This record gives sequence, structure tokens and C-alpha cells, in this order.
Amino acid sequence: MSAPKPSWWQRLWRAGPGWLLGVPLGGVLAFGIGAATVAGFNAGMHYTNSNEFCYACHIGMDTIVEEYQASSHGMNASGVVASCSDCHVPQQLLPKLWVKIKATKDIYHTIVGTYNLENFEEHRSALAMSARDALLVRNSAECKTCHSPDNWLLERQSSAAAGAHSGAFFAQSAGNCVSCHLGTAHNKPR
Repeated sequence: MSAPKPSWWQRLWRAGPGWLLGVPLGGVLAFGIGAATVAGFNAGMHYTNSNEFCYACHIGMDTIVEEYQASSHGMNASGVVASCSDCHVPQQLLPKLWVKIKATKDIYHTIVGTYNLENFEEHRSALAMSARDALLVRNSAECKTCHSPDNWLLERQSSAAAGAHSGAFFAQSAGNCVSCHLGTAHNKPR
């Protein structure tokens, strides 16, 4: 009678020392590939959140970039500047990925010429309302990253602003900044 055939696990550990060296080397290789993938993903996310990336399509298309640069978000006395992504891209990973996936349609329309210098004004209102609606759906979360209601000093605001930022009016608007502040970084479309 012959001996039972060893399992794959037993055969693995009976293999020569060369095979045993391959197991940790494979683990190191898998870790290295994973680390490079994560680093590349993070670099891509960081680059696509930069103003330079946004300007690649938006500069020269109309006055969007110039409006932003002249606004309180692009230039102010304190020197704190919000980038395009600070207002238009969520901070959380999955919502951020969803926004970036949806933005590929704008790249497509720019490439095929749907949006260009000659016809941008006729599309501007719909695009602005789309951006506003996105902020409304996310309850102006991007605004509140910098402008936290918990940190407001209502006594230092004008009486109109303090009244709007407290009590029933603020609750009625569900704290959505763009309900009142549409046209802060860009001119309101006609």
C-alpha cells in the first residue's frame, strides 16, 4: 500500500529553499505594486483638484476664471484663497469620485465643441444651475468646510447677515449657503 498523497500545503513547505524565498518576495512585490497604485491614485486626485487642471478648459472659454480670481474666494485681504475644487468637489472620497466621473461629460463637450468661446453664454445659465443644484443636494458641505456655522461670530456680522444666519430663516433654508449666496465666486448668469 502506498502512502497518501501530500496536500498542496504540505508540498509547498517541502519545496526547496528557492520556493520558500519566493513567498516573501511575492508579498514584497504585491505590497510595492499596491503602494505604487495608491500613490499614483493620490497624485492623480491631487492634480485634478488643482486650479491649473481646471483652468486648462475654463480659461479663455469665458470670464469664469477671471470672475473667480477677482472674487473674495480668489483674492481677499486675509490672503486665504479657495481653489476651484474647494467649492466644486466634495472632500469625502466616494462623493469626490462621483463628481469627477460626472465631470468627464464636460471634458467630452469641450473636446467636441459643444462649449466654446462663441456659444458658452447660451450654456452658462444651465451649467450654473447644475453647480448650484449640486451644492444644494450636498447641503453646501463644501462651503461649510471653510465657513463652519459653529465658528461664526454673529455679533461681528451686519444685522441683516446675523439675522439670516440665525434662527428660523437659517433653519428654513436648511443651512444651504447658495440659497442666499449664489454668485459669490462667479457672476450670476443672465
